[in-house]
Order: sequence, then structure tokens, then C-alpha cells
Amino acid sequence: MKNIILYTLALLLSVTLGSCHSHSHDHDHAHEHGASEPQMMAAYSDSLEILIEAGNMHAGEETFIIAHITRLSDYKPFDQQQVTFTLSVNGSVSKAVAKRETVGIYRCHITPAKGGIGYLICDAEVAGKSNKATFSVNVCEAGEHNHHHAHESAHASGSNMVTFPKEQSWKIDFATEIITPKPINRVIKGVGKVTNAPENVTTLIAATEGKVRYNNSVAVGASVRSGETLFTLETGDVADNNAAVKFAEAESRYNYTKGEYERKKELVKTRIVTLGDYQSAEAAYLQAKAVYENLKKNFNSGKMELKAPVTGYISDIAVASGDYVAEGTPLATLQRDGEVQLFCEVSVRHAEALRNVTDINIELNDGTCLSLDEIKGRITGVGRSIQQECNMIPVTVVAKELKGVVPGNIVNMYLIAPEKSEGIVVPNTALVEEMGRYFVFVQHTPILFEKRLVAPGVTDGRNTRINSGINSGERIVTNGAISLKLAQGTGALDPHAGHVH
Repeated sequence: MKNIILYTLALLLSVTLGSCHSHSHDHDHAHEHGASEPQMMAAYSDSLEILIEAGNMHAGEETFIIAHITRLSDYKPFDQQQVTFTLSVNGSVSKAVAKRETVGIYRCHITPAKGGIGYLICDAEVAGKSNKATFSVNVCEAGEHNHHHAHESAHASGSNMVTFPKEQSWKIDFATEIITPKPINRVIKGVGKVTNAPENVTTLIAATEGKVRYNNSVAVGASVRSGETLFTLETGDVADNNAAVKFAEAESRYNYTKGEYERKKELVKTRIVTLGDYQSAEAAYLQAKAVYENLKKNFNSGKMELKAPVTGYISDIAVASGDYVAEGTPLATLQRDGEVQLFCEVSVRHAEALRNVTDINIELNDGTCLSLDEIKGRITGVGRSIQQECNMIPVTVVAKELKGVVPGNIVNMYLIAPEKSEGIVVPNTALVEEMGRYFVFVQHTPILFEKRLVAPGVTDGRNTRINSGINSGERIVTNGAISLKLAQGTGALDPHAGHVH
């Protein structure tokens, strides 16, 4: 921690207060002459992070400026052709145009006209608008020397310090964020099971008793089309519920009721039969017709065919080919793609908070966390009494778009009930774990980070409350923390990492 404090103080002093004692004529020869290390300074505009490396400034002497410029929108390198630097010291203004050396890196030389404490302004154009970042600088008078030994502290190291050059951060999914107090919600964690919505599940049952035979395409997971034959029932010599006998009886009754209906239809016109007799005959005919046509559609060569009533897939088969089944026996379960249902149970001690739940985050097996809006979901039921013998309250959610999840999956569910409190909250992507302890990377400069031990609290699957370890106003790495952890594991890095020569 002592090294960190020394580094931070030295960096600030190098930017604003450096007294004059010795100077370097050229960045490329700084080490050859034993001169002090170039200054490194960072500032932020509305849209950009600007890290500059500059030679020690002396009135009337040209010095170099190298800028690493990063877009804050995606933390990728800025890609315009040039940026402008303006140096203002005691009313004297010097300007220089920095040309793009490579994507994100700009270089120029500037000559201060006067000595003293002044301001260096970097002006870059983003989407047609000027973005300015300001640096405080100290320019020595001609002949004076600069007591600037920033390199002695700038490269101060410790077991928790990590150097991560901008060129590396540009290659990965990287981002930082200034920590500020945020609302803290009450979170109730549960484990949910995914099932298909009831309206998307159909059970195929035996219309009569007989021996079951599979169609060739019948298998768990197989796709089926509406009207496709899945099973046949062979009734053989069984007298009771024999399909052939049933079909013959249905055909006979159909023919008889049809004749009666047509005869009375004519007689009712002459009032030989009453209107009531005619209506009874019509009802009997329509009923017999429905039974006959249903059997005719599924009866073929002495066998009863059982067809898929919907287009979907087979999720379960309850019988084996060759089994003898009774009428009404479930043979298979068919499901259609569409809405899924998530069902979880939470402890009865959360009964009061469950009334105020406004959102639920769903954490999938791959670590992805989605809100109700993202899955087009809705809370369809929150139990008002406990389940028998388990002291738990059921919660049911229906989701329209939960991709990558199939019925039977188990997911974590974070039920969120807003509460009026604030605290330090960080994205879960900022946390790295080592042997049960959790860390975040605190940014000291855009290329220097401290791995800081923290005490995590409640999480909603996306963000975690931090009980101790970091403070409001500190900037931490929110994306790319794993890469910094790996960089730390490689051991000591080049002390000039992040410098462009």
C-alpha cells in the first residue's frame, strides 16, 4: 500500500508541481543520458479517455507528446486521423497537431514559449463534436532543471499491482466505471425448474385396447407433424373393445340414423311426424356420424391408427412397442415450441417481500443473466399459502423468449423487491475469485491497476453489493478483470510496458 501511495503522489507531482533541476532533450535518449522518465498523465472528456506520455517541458525547447486515446463507448481505440494539442502558460499559447501513428496512438512535438504552471488541452472530434481533455503541466524556464523522477515511483510495484498496456486492453472486452452509491434492492434467491407451458403439452391416449406398434419415426425428441401416424393398435381376437367390432357397430349405427333422419325430414313437412321426433332423429344422426367418421379416419385394415394432434416433438413415450394397453392408457407426450414456465419455491419467511417483487433475473447455466423484459416474461402467480409439508411458497413465471433453455433445465432465479437504501454496487463481471476470496481491480492510471480484496454481499445475478474494500469515487475494471488476473499471474512485466518508443 505504501508503494501505491508513493506512486499516486509522484504522479500528481509530476503533472503539476515538479521543480526544476535536470532535463531530457529527447524521449528516445532519456535512458542513455540518465535523464528522468517521461511524464504520464490521464484525463477524460465526455467521450474519450486520453493517456499521454510527454517529455519534460522547458521554455523554448521542443518536447514530444504521445497520446493513447480510447473511446469510452466501447473502450476501443479512437480512430480519427489527428487531434490537436494546445499548451497555455502565462498567457502564451503553443499549438501542435498530433497525427495518427497507428489506430489509437497519436504523436507530435510542441515547443512551450514560456515557463510556469499551465494547461495542456487535447481536442479530438467525436461524431462531429469537439471533445476536450485538460492536463495541468509545469514548464521549466530556459536553463532551469527539472526534479522529475517519476519513473522511480511510476513503476513502483507490489504483489497486488498490475500493469496492463492500452494496446492489450483494446484487444479484449474491457471497460471501467467510477463507483457511486446506487439503490440496493432486496433479493430473494430461488431455484427454478423449466417446464413447457400447459397449453403446449398434449398427451396421446389409446382410443381402444390392443397391442401397441410404433411408427418407424417414433422416438423421444423426434419431430412430428399434425396428422402424422405415430402408433397403431392391433386388437387381434379380443372380443371386448375390439376395434373392428367397434368400427362395424359405428358404421351400422351411422347408416341407420342417417336413414331415420332423412325419412323424418320429409315426413315433418307433412306433419306426419312431430317436430320433436325430427329433431331427435337429427341429433342421433349427427352423433353417430361424428363417431363413425372419427373411427373411419383412424381405422385401417383391422388396425386403429393414432395420429399426432399437433405439430411439435415427442417429449416422452410411456409404453414399449408390443405392449398390450387398455383403452385410455397414455401412450406419449407431445410438446410444441413456445412459451415456457419457470416454477420455483421460496421460504415462507419471504412472504411479505414477495408481494413487492417487481422483477426477476434468470441466471442460465452459462452464467448469462436475463431480466423479465429480456425474456418477454411475466409473473403469473405468487402463492398465498405454503405448499403442504414443505413450508415453501410457489412462484410461477411464464417466458416467451428463453433461448438455449429446454424443459427440464434448472436455473437460478433472483426475485427483486425494491427497497429504499443505497450502497456500493458493482457488476458481477468486476469480481474475480481466488480460493473463496473476491477481488476487484481498482484503476490508478489507465495502465496501472491494484487488485483489491472486497467483501461481497447480496447479489441479484447481475450486480453485487460490496460491504467493504472499495469506496465511492474510485474507478474499477468492470469488463476484462479476468485478463488482468492472468496478466498478474505472468509475473513482473517490462517496466516500460505502455510506453511507445
